[in-house]
Amino acid sequence: MKIFKEVSLADSLSVLNALLGFSALAHAVYDFEKSFKFFYLSLIADGLDGWVASKTEKSKLGKELDSLADTVSFSLYPAFIIFLKDEKLFVFSSILLAFSILRLARFNVLNSRNFLGVPTSINAIFLTSLVRIGMSFEVLAICVLFFSVLMISDLEYRRIEGVPLIPLGLLLLLAILFVEICYVLIALSLIYIIYPGVKTCEKLLQHLRRV
Repeated sequence: MKIFKEVSLADSLSVLNALLGFSALAHAVYDFEKSFKFFYLSLIADGLDGWVASKTEKSKLGKELDSLADTVSFSLYPAFIIFLKDEKLFVFSSILLAFSILRLARFNVLNSRNFLGVPTSINAIFLTSLVRIGMSFEVLAICVLFFSVLMISDLEYRRIEGVPLIPLGLLLLLAILFVEICYVLIALSLIYIIYPGVKTCEKLLQHLRRV
């Protein structure tokens, strides 16, 4: 089969990301806590995928495979566990899934070094961490709506690559063992998410001072 000749090492990591995301989904049904472990491993696989792709030759399948894998791990899984957390959140989970798919589809047709809208992986880290620490229905509903909109916004976000991926990977490994690490993940996600807004305000203030 010719397709296997076109699959690079980075592509294999994308497929691994999807398989780990599916494992997280499957375990969420009967072992809610264990599902997070597979989710964190899918994030690590996604980070390794990007790093390997930057060091090797790009494949024809790379971008599409990456987005398809992210649909499973960072779109469907967060939406599913939010619904499992509280059935009354079904509408919010549906919005999250729909906006995540839109975000990934737009990514595939853009030729940009950075991201437009919050990356699905960062959004997934933030929302799943809220679920895991037992955040209330009201907070989850508001956060899902707000951050779903941010995913399809025109705010520009920098890629996380290089050295910062190492401590993030270590944090994810620690999160497998300790629920408390979720608070650190929430804080880091929020810093990343609000950064473009802070930069925009700074530029606006600078413009007003000139006027």
